[in-house]
Amino acid sequence: MVSLHNPINEKQYDINMFFVMFLFGVVSCFYIYHAQQMGQYEATFHTSQMMYYVLGFGVAFAVLHFDFEYYMNIHWFLYGVGLFSLVLLDVIGPNETFAPMQNGAVSWFAVPKIGTVQPSEIMRIFLVITLSAIIYRHNSRHREDRSIQTDLWLLLKIGVLIAPVVFLIYRQPDMGSIMLIGAIVTALLIVSGMSYRILTVLIGVPITAGLAFVFAFYQFPEWVGRNLLSNLPGYQVARINGWLNPFEHVDAGYQVLQAMTAIGSGQLYGNSGTSVYIPEAHTDFIFAVISSMHGFLGGAFVITLYFVLLYQILMTGLRCHNAFGKYLCAGLIGMFAFQIFQNIGMGLGLLPVTGFTLPLLSYGGSSIVATMFALGIVMSVRYHSKTYFFEQQKE
Repeated sequence: MVSLHNPINEKQYDINMFFVMFLFGVVSCFYIYHAQQMGQYEATFHTSQMMYYVLGFGVAFAVLHFDFEYYMNIHWFLYGVGLFSLVLLDVIGPNETFAPMQNGAVSWFAVPKIGTVQPSEIMRIFLVITLSAIIYRHNSRHREDRSIQTDLWLLLKIGVLIAPVVFLIYRQPDMGSIMLIGAIVTALLIVSGMSYRILTVLIGVPITAGLAFVFAFYQFPEWVGRNLLSNLPGYQVARINGWLNPFEHVDAGYQVLQAMTAIGSGQLYGNSGTSVYIPEAHTDFIFAVISSMHGFLGGAFVITLYFVLLYQILMTGLRCHNAFGKYLCAGLIGMFAFQIFQNIGMGLGLLPVTGFTLPLLSYGGSSIVATMFALGIVMSVRYHSKTYFFEQQKE
């Protein structure tokens, strides 16, 4: 017979995670500095990025000392703060002073002497916390009577929670963030213990629909243009054409073509400098700068760093004995993995341009601080996780 003894909390800092974060900081500042040499920027972004990283490390260090279990008590407050920020942005924008339109979207608050703040970035993390708490409490309540009906009831709860967030983000408009919320929800549902029949439908239908659209775009372009694309806003049509047919829609596909050219020019070892002009080189297309300068080896090094980061989060979740902590790690893995895949994929021309930054590498204060906040939560799961001792007893 196995008996469970009192838990022992051996608080340990995740030194490996801190080291990986430090490496990302060095790599980020190095390549942002070189992105500035392309002639399209006059500001010293790399020095600002250093300050953002210092602030981010401070945020992560503070957050890891906050016991992750306390989020169960304040998740509604965090959700409300995030939702209020999105409502406020929707009400006052577009406004040249406080909520300017950038790249066709009103997604940022303009803060004097600080820069821009994107509410949806912090809302994603608050959504991970809130959904994790909802799933944890739902599963605790229905541990003995789990069924298709209880799984559908959980889906309804999640749908009600994300509906206002998706609506407000759609009004900005920011389709990339909506896709990211979908990735977070998918990751959480996979680890929630939901019926595989429901998961197959939820995951399979969107993937099948997306593949069917791509097939129809190439095989029946006139029908797609007349019956599908004609119902979409112009900016969305331009992004689809720039993604699936950039060579015929050069204006819409300009960013993708330049990024692909830069990545290809790097070959195996890279160029001595970034010889190809890359739009938004320090933000959305920082991976193109890396691959152009140091070729396939540079790109492979960065991707390896991301694998190490995701592995650290995964192992933290697996070692945690609290289901809520596991859900937090799973949701954040889904968020980071989708961002990484989407950003690198759009630079290679495999996925549409969505405006996603590359986590921990792209320039941006709100992006760095929000990412460090999320990693602070992961480190909190490890720091405050309790270790249990088991011993064998005879019956």
